[in-house]
Order: sequence, then structure tokens, then C-alpha cells
Amino acid sequence: MSGIAGVINGNGAPIASGLLDAMVAATGHIGIDGVKRLERDTAGLIRFELATTPEAVGQFQIAEDTDSGLAIVFDGRLDNRADLLTTLGSGKLGSKATDCAIVLAAFQKMGDEFLNHLVGDYALAIWNPARRRLICARSPVGWRPLLWTLQHSRFAFATEPATLVRGLELERQLNEGAIGEHLSARFVTETDTFWDGVFRLPPGHALSFEKGAVRTWQWHIGPFEDNMAMSDADHVSRFQELFDQALVATLRSAGPVAAHLSGGLDSSTVVCRSHQLVAIGKTPEMVSALSVRFPGEICDEGEWIAAVEAQCGIESEAIHGAPFDPGAMAQWCRQTLHLPLRPNTAGTIMATSDRLRDRGIRVLLTGEGGDDWLNGSFGHWPDLLMAGHLAKLVREGLSSFPQMSVMQSLRSTLSQSIGPLVSKRRRERILRPHLDFSAALPSWINPDWAAHAGLAERWQAPPQPPRFDSIAMAKRHHVYSVARRHVNIDNVLCYAASRGVELRHPFHDLRLTHFLMGAAGGMLRRHGKTKHLLREAMRGTLPEVIRSRTTKANISAPIIDGVTASLCERPIKELECVKRGWVNASVLEKAQAEHVEWRNADDANNIPSAPYAPVWNAIAMDMWLENAACQ
Repeated sequence: MSGIAGVINGNGAPIASGLLDAMVAATGHIGIDGVKRLERDTAGLIRFELATTPEAVGQFQIAEDTDSGLAIVFDGRLDNRADLLTTLGSGKLGSKATDCAIVLAAFQKMGDEFLNHLVGDYALAIWNPARRRLICARSPVGWRPLLWTLQHSRFAFATEPATLVRGLELERQLNEGAIGEHLSARFVTETDTFWDGVFRLPPGHALSFEKGAVRTWQWHIGPFEDNMAMSDADHVSRFQELFDQALVATLRSAGPVAAHLSGGLDSSTVVCRSHQLVAIGKTPEMVSALSVRFPGEICDEGEWIAAVEAQCGIESEAIHGAPFDPGAMAQWCRQTLHLPLRPNTAGTIMATSDRLRDRGIRVLLTGEGGDDWLNGSFGHWPDLLMAGHLAKLVREGLSSFPQMSVMQSLRSTLSQSIGPLVSKRRRERILRPHLDFSAALPSWINPDWAAHAGLAERWQAPPQPPRFDSIAMAKRHHVYSVARRHVNIDNVLCYAASRGVELRHPFHDLRLTHFLMGAAGGMLRRHGKTKHLLREAMRGTLPEVIRSRTTKANISAPIIDGVTASLCERPIKELECVKRGWVNASVLEKAQAEHVEWRNADDANNIPSAPYAPVWNAIAMDMWLENAACQ
């Protein structure tokens, strides 16, 4: 991940002297290849460089059209360069044009509709001096963050919070509503940050600043092709074609590429299929596989990793994550103003990024997205019922509950089919399965503070997706903008970028996700198994022991160990969110004790029923409040 930032004076005044320098100085943790600035009277643009594609190396990455004065800052990667160059026709662009130059040319030709023609992972901003108009946008699967603020007539945007908060010397007022969502583990806001007055542009959205006013809109709304009638064989063939295309696109790099290998279905698919693409000449070089190992722990995936190594004739490089260091994470919060990295992530992403930096590798492929897009659900059953496909519905229902009698299976099938059509709560459970609304208020949240922060109102009025005729499509569309994603991911992307590493996710390729939006639900989950389509598409690619695998590693141990280490330095009763009366210490203490007891028993089963995320969320918020919010 590179980074972008900028500031526009809506009143027409010149940019204050030294303002861009202050924004750059506040963001010293990214921009490993340098920082570029462009100042034009009322507007200033900044790009923090991380060159990972052949076209980006050695190029000035703020593209400017000398005739119109249009200028663009672009953080990301285009995956359909050839198609765009063909559409744009002959002219100033050549095959070696930078991605940002191609995007600017598309904007000049198509106006705001250019976004519908881009495929890739990006955040961008284009300044039009003739209209004194700025447009910002994010790709539909938003892995490139973009924050913004409007202070009087001055608009500013940035990839990183420190660029705005510290660089502009903003008053650090807390947004307790967003903080409450995080502490409750019910994050629904797509636009708020933990700072009052600093906002987030959601994935698949655009923003314009013109005449002193901000306007936002969702541009990625479909329509999406309905593939429910497609045959099983055509589903498999189309998936294989699109996944290969995604792999080739994410492998475009100025240097060698690595891939994370966990031993799960998704990361193993990336490594094994990459190996086959090399063999058939579609890609020039095999990825370097890196495996995070936890010898002796229930989360170690050694046997599965070994199966991939044998299949591909490779030896992955073992990475051993360091123990969670609360002091280092506190320093991270002070430097970046991000939340600390979760303990199960911190040691591994830090060790992996540092190893890749030492080896001169700047691109790391992941299996992220496989669970999101391919697990499937029963969300398409109401659609089958409404369409009158009763026989198909019954067949799927009977095969989905093999442990039940026929009558029990039929009752469960009817419940899953009719319930979402007649019950708003049941429908919400399908559309937002990542949120738990089983109780009015989580037991660890102080009711008085919840009322003060307006949590009930926030949960009752979540962002509404585009309207779809299909419940399955409405459910799947939520994957594009899971609200909590930025809380868990932005700091990871930032840490990797600070070490010169860019994370790429083939399963989130836009063309592939568009196909999966309309895929038949029975091709995703069949006979009670998730990822049926992936398993069928990877016959002969994955080791059979992994292709048929139905288990996943339990990653709780590193989290419990990291939380325990943090609590040795500051007990739950002394956490800032406890002292402020936001959370109930006794509930968190009970959950901590239960999970520590389970951890010490070294038992993969009998996992405590009490949710554990709230304990870490309270510790993370404590670190952030002390080291980022209150500086």
C-alpha cells in the first residue's frame, strides 16, 4: 500500500505555507520510496510512494494533464490495464503508462462514469482546477482506506489518520458512538471513525468537494448477472477462468512475489494454482511460500502445509511470530494513531513483513476473501421458494442436514426459507450474520453510557445496501463493505506498507466477485459442506487431503496469550474504558478467566461460550485512548 493525501481550500485561498510539509511529517511511517507533492494555489496533493508494479518504478506518481490542469493521486493497482488502453485508443498513453495516468485519461474521456470501467484495488483523488472540484473514490472491495474531514471551508483527505489528525492539528474530539460499536463488537457504521469530524469513505463510494460542499454517493450498485440457472460444470469452468485471471493480475509485480500458506483451502489454492500457472507458462515465476508456524499449539497447520509442499515440490519458509509486545504496540499507536494490531496478527504480520523486506520482496498474496465469497449459506433458499423451485429446495434441504430425520430436515428447510420472508429479525440475521443482536445490549456495556452514545439508534439505522430482487444477492453484497473490516485490517495494511510490503487478495478480484454475486447458492454450500465450488474447481490442483478438509485452525491461543501479557501490565479494572464507565469490568474478567482456563487445559474442544473479542477490544481501546487519542 502506498498512500495519498491532499487539501483543498473551498474559499479560493492559497494553501498555507508549510501545510503539505506538516501533513507529510505526520506520516513518516509510510512512503518508503519517497514522497511526491503537487501544489496548485488552492489545492495540494501528496503521494507516499511504494512502487510494486513494473510501470510504477522510477515514475512520478502524481499524473497531471498540462492542457486541462487535471491532476490525480492514485493508491492502488489496475487489473484491467489492457482493456482500458484499448478503450481509450491511441494517444499520449503507451503500454508502459502508469496506472494513475491511465485512470486520469479514463476520467477525461468518461467523466464520473469512469469508475464503472476500473478493475483493481485502489483509492484515488482527482483535482479539476477549472471547476475547482475534487473527486475521491474507492474500489468496491475496499482495501485502500480513505479518510476525509471538512473544517470550515478547508477539505482534506488522506489514507492515514495521522496525516489529518496530527498534520492538520485537528482537535481530538472522540466519537463515542463509533467507540461504543467497537467495544460492543457490533460495528455497523461505514463512515464514522473514532474521531468526531473525521470520516471514512466506504468501499464502492465516491465523494466530490465543490463550492464548499461535500457530496457522497455509492457508485457500485450493480446490476449483477444472475447465474443460478448455470450448470454445475459451467460454474466450475467459469470460476477456474476468473480465478486464473485474478492470480495473473495480482502477480504483476516489479519483483518477486510471495504468498502466505496457512494450510487452509484458500491460501493453499493460491499457492497450488500459482504453481500450475508457472508450469503451463501463464506466469513466469513461482511465488515464494511463507508459512506461519506455531509448533505444539492447536493452531499449528504443519501437516496441511506439508501436503502443499509435497504437491508443488517446494519448501515454504517457516515464520515464527514473536510474542505479543504491549509496549511495542503502544508505540505503534503513538506513531500511527491506529489501533494496535490484534495479538494473533501482530507477531505474524510483523515477522512476515520484516522477512520479506530483508529478502527484497514487496508483494504478498493472501487467501483473504475465500471465506467471504465462497462459504455459502442458506440465504438463497427464500429465493428458491419465491421462484417456485420447490423440488430443488427440498433436495438441498434434505442433503444439508444429514444428521436429522427427513421430517426434521423439512421443518428446518421451511424455517430457513419462510422465516426471512416474514420476519425482519430473521432477515437481518441472514443479511448481517457477522453481527450478534441476540440481546438488546451486550452484558459488558454500561447501559447509561450506551444511551449517551446512542448505540441503540446506531444499530437500528445501519447503512442500507442497494435494493436487490434476490435475498442472496443482498446478503452477498454486504461482503463488499463489512463495516468492521477497517478496524481489523487498516492497521495491518499500514504495518506491511511501513516495511515496504503490499498485500494482495486474488479472491477479492472484482470480476470474480461479480460472478460469485450471482452464483447458484447450491454451488457454494452443498451436502452441508462450505466452498463446494472451490473444492470442485480445485480437483487435481489441491492435495486431496486439503480439498476435502472441513476443519479450520483455532487461532484463539495467540490472542489469549497477548491479552494475558497486556493485563499483566494493566488489569481490566484499570483500563481507561472501565474507568470512564463505558464497560463492566466483572463481565470481562469472567470471560478472561474462562478463556485462560481453557488455554491452560490445552483442549481444542470445550471452547468457552463467553465471547472473547470484547476483552481484546477493551485493551485495544485502552492503548489507543492513551497513546493516540489523548496526545
